[in-house]
Amino acid sequence: MKTLIVYAKAGAGHKRAAEAVYDAFKRKGREKEVVLIDCLDYTEGWFRDFYPNCYIFLVRFLSLLWAGAYYTLDNRVIYSLVKPLRRLGNRSVSKKFVEFLKKERPEVIISTQFFASEVVAALKKEKQIDSKLISVVTDFGAHTFWESEDVDTFVVASEDTKEDLLRRNIPAEKIKVLGIPIEPPLTGLDKAQVRGEIGLKENLFTILIVGGGFGVGPIRELAFSLDRVRLEVRDKIQLIVVCSRNEKLYSQMQVIASKLKITAKIFGFVPNLYKMMVASDIIISKSGGLTTSEALASGLPMIIISPIPGQETKNCQLLVKNGAAYRIDRALEVSRIIEELIKEPAKLETMRANAQRLSRPSSADDIAELAISYRKEG
Repeated sequence: MKTLIVYAKAGAGHKRAAEAVYDAFKRKGREKEVVLIDCLDYTEGWFRDFYPNCYIFLVRFLSLLWAGAYYTLDNRVIYSLVKPLRRLGNRSVSKKFVEFLKKERPEVIISTQFFASEVVAALKKEKQIDSKLISVVTDFGAHTFWESEDVDTFVVASEDTKEDLLRRNIPAEKIKVLGIPIEPPLTGLDKAQVRGEIGLKENLFTILIVGGGFGVGPIRELAFSLDRVRLEVRDKIQLIVVCSRNEKLYSQMQVIASKLKITAKIFGFVPNLYKMMVASDIIISKSGGLTTSEALASGLPMIIISPIPGQETKNCQLLVKNGAAYRIDRALEVSRIIEELIKEPAKLETMRANAQRLSRPSSADDIAELAISYRKEG
């Protein structure tokens, strides 16, 4: 096997990043050289279900507990005590994955999730495989769980992420700023035409509300808040709401939309969020790594609400710092920002320029080229 792309489906972003790199290989006519897998399919059955469901439960219902664990384990001293236990636990549940790697012996492994990276790095350290390991950090901030001296290359989202790894004593030559891998933005689409296809009016300020991969966050409250903006603003805005795979939320929003004074189009899961982004002027969402990267690649300013403590908080801080996003803590605050941006459109244009400056839309193709270059070196 020449190249293995591996993810662990804990949150939607890791899978989408891996699929984006796989699609980049296909665009280059190299799909026969690459295999895409979820490493959780090669773990113990109980763990395969527990790992993603535990993550989703914690971030939705026990976010403070998740934040405490995230920041505690990001302390190098504490992690040094936990690391042997983590290695022991990962070894015990990943035997099938280890056997797969030892049998297939891929030349290059591209990992978009730290569980897979840790297992592969341990095998490299023990000299059981000699694959090149590319760890793709799928957020704008790193975490100690990503660190390993046996990773050949860390692919990171931004110069800020690189500085984060340098502070963690990762050698500069091991870090490449290529961005978080996303599907290439749709080009050649006319905003007015896309709005017409969706059933929106052509000349209204269009706000996209996205609930992440699982349709979470105060989406109902955001819709009600926007419906209560001043009359002269209300007549200038319309909504797109993407509920993702949250069927309960989708049903609720269908009812709510029929009662709003502003036009609102409600969608469940959409296979390509870029089309919605093309139609929009601003996006309101959490700050997941993939959604953030897609918004930046589309030059779409963000209003960030309810970021998951930990990785999404770091993403949010970077965007706000660089003038590509606002952060709000309550849904009621969104109406003030929308009124401000409609009154002062130059602010929106500045945010759009800042977003484009941070974007790396060719990230997936660049990562595929990096993997191919490693194979040639071998």
